[in-house]
Amino acid sequence: MTHLPERHHYPHFHPLLTRWQDNDINGHIASATVYAFFDSAVQGYLIEQAGLDPQDGEVVGFVVSSGCDFFASAAFPECLEVGLRVARVAGSSVEYELALFKVGEAQPSAAGRMVQVFVERASGQPASLPVALQGALQALQG
Repeated sequence: MTHLPERHHYPHFHPLLTRWQDNDINGHIASATVYAFFDSAVQGYLIEQAGLDPQDGEVVGFVVSSGCDFFASAAFPECLEVGLRVARVAGSSVEYELALFKVGEAQPSAAGRMVQVFVERASGQPASLPVALQGALQALQG
C-alpha cells in the first residue's frame, strides 16, 4: 500500500472481541488471524445486509486473491474493529479494502484487500450479482 488508510475512509465497521488464542507466540494477533477477521467482516456484512446464504444460497462467493500490510501490533484482550469498503465491482467479482483498527484509533494496525468472485452454486460458473447484493456493495463504495 502506498498510503496509510484512516478510519474515515471506511463506511462500515465490524466489531471484534479478541480471544487468547488469537495471539501468536510473540504475544500479538497472528497474521493468519487478521485474514480470518477480514473474511468474517465481509461475510457478516453480506449475510446481514444482502441476505447472502453462504451454506445454501444459489450464489456463493470465493476469495481468489488477498493481501495485507501490517503497521502496528494488536493483541488479546483488545477490542478491535474491521473497517470495510468496496474498491471495485466488475461483473461477478468484488474488490474489498479492509483495515484492522483498535477501537477509537484513527490509524489501522493492518490494512489489506480481498477479491471475491461470485459463482452459481449449482454450475460453478460466474454469476450475475443478485440485486440485494448489488445494493449492499454500492453502500460500501466511496
